[in-house]
Order: sequence, then C-alpha cells, then structure tokens
Amino acid sequence: MITGKDGTKIPRIVIERLPRYYRYFDWLEDKVEKISSKKLGEYMGSSASQVRLDLSYFGDFGQQGYGYNIKKLKRELENILNINAETTFIIIGAGNIGRALTRYRAFRDAGFTLKAIFDIKPVLAGEKIDGIIIHHVREMPDYIKTHKIDIGIIAVPKECANETARTLIDAGIRGILNFAPLDLNVSSTFTVENIHIIDKMLALSFIISSDSANG
Repeated sequence: MITGKDGTKIPRIVIERLPRYYRYFDWLEDKVEKISSKKLGEYMGSSASQVRLDLSYFGDFGQQGYGYNIKKLKRELENILNINAETTFIIIGAGNIGRALTRYRAFRDAGFTLKAIFDIKPVLAGEKIDGIIIHHVREMPDYIKTHKIDIGIIAVPKECANETARTLIDAGIRGILNFAPLDLNVSSTFTVENIHIIDKMLALSFIISSDSANG
C-alpha cells in the first residue's frame, strides 16, 4: 500500500495521473510562472477540486488566491516520481517491440537507464542495439541480482510471457512493464503495468465505427 505524507492511502488512479501533471508543468515551465487549479483541471480534463485533492496527497503545494508555482511544483513532482534518481531496467525480447523500445530516447530523459537486453535466441547473444548488449535469457537471473535491476520490460510472445515474469520476480525484479498480449498471472501484490496496444486499437475501432453508424 502506498501512502501520502499524512498516512492516507493514495488511490492507484491518482498515482497514474502524476506523470500527466508533470508533463503539463514541464510544458508550461517556460510560459507562465503560476497556474490555478481550475486551469490545470481544464488541461487534465478534470475539476479544480480533483486537482487539489490529487496533489494534496503529496503535500501542501498551492496557495489560495495564487495557485501553483510551476517551477516549484515541477521540482516536487520530479522528486516524487524519482526522475532525478536513476532507475535501471532491462528488456526481455529482442524482436520488433524490444528493438523499438531500446531506441526510445524518452526513457533516458525521464531518468531510466537501460542496462541490457535478453533473448532466447543464441545467435543474438553479443549483438548490440544502440550500444546495448543482447544477452542470452539464461544469464538474466544472475544479471538482475548482480546489477540490482529495478524494472523488467517483457516484449516476448504470449506463450512464454508468464514464465518470463516468474523468472524476473524470482530474481528480485521490483516491477514489470508487460507488452505481451495477455495479462500476467502473478501475485496481486506485485506491481505490473500491462500495455496492450491491440486492445486499445480494437476499442478505438469500435468507437469510431459506432460514431459513423450514429451519424
């Protein structure tokens, strides 16, 4: 359970909104000095009271009649989200998704450091993608323990995704970002973020089809 400064349990949905707050403050930093909860709520697609409630879990950042100081709150969010502290991760699967993620520069900008890639194909061992070495997957448990890796990104076929997740967890990984097209069968107490792109595309397809049918 994650709690705020006053010991109150922080809802998962609030935690998921924090990176969006940070993105807006990063965008606004060079434009204006301060912003009201009402205006920030408009950007977020929520109410001023929701903004104040979300941020109150982490401290008293606003001032009535003044709003939020953008530079100050951006720094606070950087600390809350550990953007200034290195978070290490590995990628499992050197296929199309794994290679694309390896080349995704925004990870580094947000404080994430890719340490290694792992794949089951022996022929790929020793190859580099943007300077990151591909290792055989059998080396993964020892690598995680030796380098104290925080996050594992799963980019493997669904048939081996759960086995990969169990190996990561047993080796001491702290969180998983899952791109395999299934929900992982792991303990509810372990932190997993499932990124199902096809699910989003199917939902979007349904919405636009419904819109067209309804004129």
